[in-house]
Amino acid sequence: MFEDKSFRVVVNIAGWLAMVFLVFPVILTVVVSFNGSQFIEFPPTSFSLDWYANISSIHRIGSATLISLGIGLMAAGLATVFAIGAALVLVRYPLPAKPVLTAFLLSPVTLPTVAIGIALIQFFIMLDVAFTWYSLVFGHIVLIVAYPIRTIIASLTLSDTSLEEAASSLGAGRLTVFRTITLPQLRPGLISGFLFAFLISFDNYPISIFLVRGELTTMPIEVFNYISQNLDPTPAAFSTLYIVIVSIVIMLAERRYGIISLAVGK
Repeated sequence: MFEDKSFRVVVNIAGWLAMVFLVFPVILTVVVSFNGSQFIEFPPTSFSLDWYANISSIHRIGSATLISLGIGLMAAGLATVFAIGAALVLVRYPLPAKPVLTAFLLSPVTLPTVAIGIALIQFFIMLDVAFTWYSLVFGHIVLIVAYPIRTIIASLTLSDTSLEEAASSLGAGRLTVFRTITLPQLRPGLISGFLFAFLISFDNYPISIFLVRGELTTMPIEVFNYISQNLDPTPAAFSTLYIVIVSIVIMLAERRYGIISLAVGK
């Protein structure tokens, strides 16, 4: 009994330390964004909102954010469509070497993104489509498709197949069954997978840096370029706004669809 209690205490302490380790950079960014100094300081010596007004000074931040938004929406939408087919095959059909195929489809999550970027740029140069919208969207799809696959697989695993069988026995065709029975049951996985895929695509830097050129540039690249030339807290102010918006979106989606539990496969 004493050993079990000691083990729980150790696990709780380790969990809280891990949470502090993960959350501290976010807290640091938010605090620095209100720094009144011309340089990044922690703790701040004074407080100011001037750096929020200075966000517009980041080169092409408006157009780059719109490009990231467009790329993220297209990549996440196409990745979610691809993920539906992949998840249906993996869950509903017997396949040889299914674990190997599943590991392959989910491998972009574990592979170094720089290695993926180098491979993609070499591939697109061979096809003579490098540094275009098409290559950027496809590159992001390769990176993010694993997330909707995982959440849709979770939804399929939890879905009630007897409803589909009942609809089929009443004369409904496969397309009708999928549209009226299967797809509504997949809605939580679709929405959460799309959201995760979009957020990862929207602020991706390691893949995008290999696939952009000239006017085709994304928000993370422009923010990084600003950081490399300036030492003021403007990027922290921009990041704080981004953190607030993303946090609100995730909380609303979690409250409605339980995206966190789906993401961890519960």
